[in-house]
This record gives sequence, C-alpha cells and structure tokens, in this order.
Amino acid sequence: MKPSPVSESQVDDEVSRAAFSLLLKEPFYAHVLAGMPREVTERVATAAVSWNGQQVKLLVNPEFFLKALTPKQRVAVLKHEVLHVAFRHLFRQADRDPQIDNLAADLVVNQVVAPWPLPKGAVLLESFPDLKLQPDQTIEQYYASLMKIYREMVRHGFGGKDDSGEGDEGGEGDGGGSTGKGKASAKKKKPATGSKGGSAGLPDWAKKTSAPQSAGAIGSFLSEGGRGDHSVWGAGGDSLATAAGRYAIGSVLIRARERMPAHQWGTLSAAMQSLLAALIEERQPKLDWRRTLRIFCAASGKTRIRHSVKRVSKRYGTRPGIKIQRLQRLIVAVDTSGSIDQQMMEVFFAEIHGIWRAGATVTIVECDAEVNRHYEYRGQTPTSVMGGGGTEFEPVFRWLQEGRRFDGCVYLTDGCGPAPATPPNCRLLWVMPGGTDDAVSNRLPFGETIRIAEN
Repeated sequence: MKPSPVSESQVDDEVSRAAFSLLLKEPFYAHVLAGMPREVTERVATAAVSWNGQQVKLLVNPEFFLKALTPKQRVAVLKHEVLHVAFRHLFRQADRDPQIDNLAADLVVNQVVAPWPLPKGAVLLESFPDLKLQPDQTIEQYYASLMKIYREMVRHGFGGKDDSGEGDEGGEGDGGGSTGKGKASAKKKKPATGSKGGSAGLPDWAKKTSAPQSAGAIGSFLSEGGRGDHSVWGAGGDSLATAAGRYAIGSVLIRARERMPAHQWGTLSAAMQSLLAALIEERQPKLDWRRTLRIFCAASGKTRIRHSVKRVSKRYGTRPGIKIQRLQRLIVAVDTSGSIDQQMMEVFFAEIHGIWRAGATVTIVECDAEVNRHYEYRGQTPTSVMGGGGTEFEPVFRWLQEGRRFDGCVYLTDGCGPAPATPPNCRLLWVMPGGTDDAVSNRLPFGETIRIAEN
C-alpha cells in the first residue's frame, strides 16, 4: 500500500510547532521566521529560503519535513534557514561557483545551529579533516579553501563521475552543498570521507589532490541530494536590486531584535549581536540631516500653522494651541552615471533616507547624462536606478526651470562632470563622498558643498 499523502495543513502545523519551540529558547530567530510567508512545495528537495524581490519566503518539502526529521531536527532546519537569511547568503557573488558557495554557506551556519541537532549528513568542519578549517570564519574564507581543492579535483579528472566511471545523476545546485535535487544512483560507490585510514577507498582524482579526504567529501556532497536547498537563491552580483534586497533583509533582522524585550537579548550569540550592531550602524546617515535641513531651509521663509491638542496656546492658555512648521519640500538629485558604484549608491540612499526621516518631502531625480526619471521617495529604496552613462549636471537644473518649485535641491554625486551653466531656481547643496578631490568640488558653482564621512 502507498503511504497516505501529507497534507499542507499537517506541514504547516508542524512548522508552527517547531517555530514555537524556537521562540521559547531563541526568540530572535522565531521573530525573523514569523515574518516569512510559507509555501509547502515539492519544488525543493528539503527546505529553503528564497527572495522574490520584495520579501523572504520559506519553502518546505512536505515529505522531507514530516517523515525525514525528528521534532528537534525540524527546529534545527528552521534555524538553519533563518541563519542563511541573517547572514544574507541569498545574494551570491556573481563570480562564485554556486556549488562550492553552497558548502561554504552551510559551514558558516551549521556552526551556529546548536543546541538543536542537525540532520544526518550535514556539512560540518569535520567533513573536511585534512583541510584543518578553523571555526567562526567567514563564507569567503571557507569558499577559498574549498575552491582550492575543487580546482585540484577538476584538474585530476573529477567531472561528476565516480571511480567506477558511471555518470553522476545529481542535477544542478540544490542547497547544503549538494548539486542535485535528485539523489545519487544506488549503484554508485560513495567516497569514504573523514576516515582515519587516509585515502583508502577514495577515487583516483581525490588521491591526487593535496587534501584527498576533503576532496572525497566534496565529491560526495556534490553527488548527493537531501540537504538544504539553495537552488532558489538569487544570482547576486553588484546590482542595486541586490543592494535593495540586502537592505530589506537587514530591516527584517533589526525589527526582529526590536520585538525582543531587553532581558532576552542575552539569548543572542556574540556573533549575531555584532552583526546586528553593524547593521544598525551602517543604517545611520553620515550627516545630521535635522540640523543640516534647519540651516539649509532657514532662508526659504515658507511655513504653515498646525493645530495641536498637545500644545497649550501661549497667548490664550487654551487648547488647541498652534505649532509653526517650516516646509521642507526638497528635490534630491542622484548621480546615476557609470562612475557611481553599488557601495556609493547605497551610501547615497542612506543619506536620502536620513533626509526623509528628518521630515522633508523628498522628490528624487535620477540623472546621468540626462534626467532618466523622477519620483517621490516614501522610505523604500528602489530595486534599480536608471543610468550608467556619462555625467552631466546641467539637465537637472534645466528640469527645475520647467515651472517646478522646491524649497531646496540636494545633489548627491562624486562631482566627476562638467560644471553646470544654468543656475537652480532654489537653494543648492552638493553632497559628495569624503575622498573627493577639493579641485572637483571647488569648480562646482551655485551652492555649498559638504562631504559624507567615508566608512
């Protein structure tokens, strides 16, 4: 008789039960998990997290989650996936081999899953005994060590075939270090890994490497399925979409920490506390925009009166009182030319967010050699910007002359472009990175220049 099919509600109940166990002992990870929509699907072989451009989604294979795991292992799997989110592994570097990157990512997170027991066959430091990998290293360090051996394996004949000469039946990159959603053939002889007997039982391509036991382990991991699924991770690269995704995930982590009362902060590891502190620090704009805007907009003379029940009228001693609010309707021009890299663009949008948080109404204009688009900023970093060409400042000021009125213009740029000839119809502030040459900023007319302190 065939086993009865697993219902989606059963899986959802077990995920909720495992998440509650996580909440009792490690609430931070449970709070991150609570913000993820779930999908019970056979698209993944085990469990996975994916980024859909807006949020992180948890994907769970029903047969795997209910039948292959104990209750405590289910908690371990959920924490494992949340750790991939916390370390922002979903956005690979474009120049990395995805299979080896899978192994390196799992080496990072599996060291932090304790006290929950990992499923059998998890990727651990002990899986690569003759590489002598050190604990608490970064994904880049593990990747470099594994990739060195992998290149030796390929050079000595590894190509998805075992020493019997039969083809490997695994598909392409799933997660946890394996390369296929399918499982290896039952007829295949698995390389011995981590044994004290040296290279006995290993295929020839593994014996010829500088770390034969680790080479055998890598080959085994690449030919087997059944570990965490990374096939739904993003391609990464240096696009603003990747930067926006990393920023959004950082916001999820910060909100999860804010949900925890102070007495629970001690449940976070030192590494996670350090990561969160770095996230919070990098979100801070380098300029004090409240003070800067007060000075910058002081000459505009535009104000409005708001009634406030919290404030007593100084003249009559009654409520409601009045509150005078200075209008700060700003145009923020962003240099999107080819000289602006991803890191500088992230810094620019951190400053834009600081301007917006300071109370200004912000309209963004993206411009390289021409004005590409304009839109109102509402606190959400765009997934992409338009540009990549040469640098011209003149189009923004001509655009302003077309009957558009603002209290001030803030221009975020590296300054590498010809000086504009058209004066703006409002106050102008140039904002540049701290390393910009003085000669560059001195030749820009019509406004003052301030520098952003560099990281």
